[in-house]
This record gives sequence, C-alpha cells and structure tokens, in this order.
Amino acid sequence: FFEACKADIGRVIHPDDRDDVLKALDRNNLMDALDRDGVFMMPYRLLSEKGPVYVNLRVSRMDDDDRFLIIGVTDIDEQVKRRQAEEKMREERIAYSRINALAGDYICIYIVDPETERYVEFSADSQYETFDIPKEGTDFFATSRKNGEGVVYPDDLERANSMLTKEKVLAEIERSGIFALTYRLMINGKPTYTRLKAAMVEEPEGRRLVVGVNNIDSQVRQEEEYSKRLAQAQREANIDPLTGVKNRHAYLEAEEQLDRQIAEHRASEFAIVILDVNDLKKINDTLGHHAGDQHIQSACKIICDIFKRSPVFRFGGDEFAVIAQDADYQCIEELVGKMSDRNRAAGRDGGIIIACGMAKYQNDACVANVFERADQRMYVNKSNLKAAKNNKMP
Repeated sequence: FFEACKADIGRVIHPDDRDDVLKALDRNNLMDALDRDGVFMMPYRLLSEKGPVYVNLRVSRMDDDDRFLIIGVTDIDEQVKRRQAEEKMREERIAYSRINALAGDYICIYIVDPETERYVEFSADSQYETFDIPKEGTDFFATSRKNGEGVVYPDDLERANSMLTKEKVLAEIERSGIFALTYRLMINGKPTYTRLKAAMVEEPEGRRLVVGVNNIDSQVRQEEEYSKRLAQAQREANIDPLTGVKNRHAYLEAEEQLDRQIAEHRASEFAIVILDVNDLKKINDTLGHHAGDQHIQSACKIICDIFKRSPVFRFGGDEFAVIAQDADYQCIEELVGKMSDRNRAAGRDGGIIIACGMAKYQNDACVANVFERADQRMYVNKSNLKAAKNNKMP
C-alpha cells in the first residue's frame, strides 16, 4: 500500500505538497505519529481537471483490531478557499484602516476652552469653508448644534445634537479619554460620512479641548463594500455550484447549530434524510461527466420537489442530505414514501433512482448519531433497489 501511494503521489498531488505527503505516508513516520497522537491528519491539494482541490487526509487505527488502518480523504476545498477569501478581505481592510489613520482627512479642527466654551477654528479645508461658519466665538456646543441645522444630514441631526453637549462630551472623555461621534455632513450636495473626535490636552494657558472633524466617507464606503463582499463570499461558500442547493460546508454549519441547541436542551423535532443517486459512475464512464452532471441536476430537482420546505444539501458526488423540521417533519414518512413510489416508477420506466434513508432525532447526544442511522438505512435501501433491479434483468 505504501509503495503504491508513493507511485501515485507524483501523478495526483500538487507539486508543492508532494514532499510533505511523501514524508507523511512513510510507513515508519505514520506509525510513529499514530503511536504518539492516536490519529494523523494532514491537508494537501489533489490535482483535478478543474485545478487543485484541497483535501484532508485522516488516518487512525481500527478500534477492535489495531493491525488495520482506516484512511479517509475528505474534500475541504470550499472551506479552505472560503477562509482564504475572508483572510484576503480582512488584510485589505486592516491595510486600508492603517493608511487612513496615517493620512487622516480632517475637515476642520477647533480649540475650545472647556471652562468658558470660547472656541477658535484652528484649520479647515476648502469644502468646510463653504458652510460659512464663524471661525471663532463663544458657547461652542450650543453654536455647533445651531450650525448643524444647515450642514448635518437631516437623518443624523437629532442624534448628533443629542450627543454633542458639554456634559456628555466631557463625561465620555473622563471615562475613556476620547469622545467620538459619527454622522454625515452635506458636502457638495451629498451626504458625507464624518467622525468628530474630541480629547483634552494640557497647554500653558490651561486645559484645552481639541475637537477635530475627520472625513471618513471613503473609509465607511470601503467598510460597506467589504461587508457586501464578505457576505457574498459566505453565500457562495455555502452553495453547491452545480445544483444551486446548499453544500457540505453549509450542512456542517447547520449541524453545529443543532448540536448547540441539543447541548442547551432546546432542540426542536427534526429528521435527517440521506439520499444517494444510483448509477452515477456508470453514466460518467459510458456517457461522460457532462451527462453525469445533468443526471445529478435532475436528481437534485426531484429531491427538492419532494422536500420542498426543507434545506437540501449536496455533500458532493451523488450524495445529498435533508434536514426536515416543522411541516416537513410532521409528514416525513409520507415524503419518504413519495420517494419510494417514485423509485418504483423509475425502476419500471428507466428513470432516475435515488436511494433514501431517514432517521428522527430521539434525544440523541448529537446530530451525527441521527445522521449515522439515516446513512445506514440509505445503504440498506440502496442494496434493496439494486437487488430489485437485478431480479428484473433477463
């Protein structure tokens, strides 16, 4: 087995990962790792027609006979690429924030005497000059609220005025060292995101309040775009591109959520349905993968039509899962019966046959136990369907 693996590594594994996989699948190294940790896991990339695919190798000993190894290879491509996309966007976000912090775009800066509230405008850009606000005066906070009626975006005016009082500003500075308020100014006829910051400094004449209004519009827009892209990446990471239903990663997230509900003793009734499309390998081998893809898409439509009120997940290949709750759970036997009826008709007419197994949650410790029962029943059903098909053959 180990020699056969070495022979295949150069053909099926990405060049950058070959040395690591060769080292890991050395018999002595693998046995040492199992003796030390009990289980060995390693991600790497397989070569495919569509490019490198991330997979995870898991090796453990058989519980009742440790002379034998159980070796599994799991497709983790969607999870890895999702993490890579999120990390890239996170890095872009951090880099943008750092640049903005170094090159802040201040619209204006005020120096305010906190005792008398007398203020002087320290600097202002040309856009702020168009507001025609006095460059110095008294009663800074009341004047700011009054001037805001003409320059603050109407939807933000009430909130800005309620926050921009001497008492609230000084209390926040006393508590945290800085006061910050985000709102929009009308600049060139457009609402522009700004952030007012205020902090206390010690000067020769005494304590002074430094108030700066910073243009953060591009930063906020960047944050909004980042959030949209992240949400889109998360949506795409949970969708199977061939069928449009949810994928294995989405199922694992749903399973994790149900496990939390079980642990907190608040899980509602649910059932797991495992489905497996018959004859996919035969179609791929005789008619090609394009025909196989069409077969999977047609089978998926059948599953979605029957379990129309439940989330459908494609695990990859020819396997699907359904988490039935609420209305579909109440009539789950009827829905599984519809699948059986359809299989009998397909057996007569030469249509698509989909093996099906169902199990209900029965105060199990975790969802995996329900899944395992459903999976076992699916394989029993698959064997019965094949036997029925063979008995009809001449």
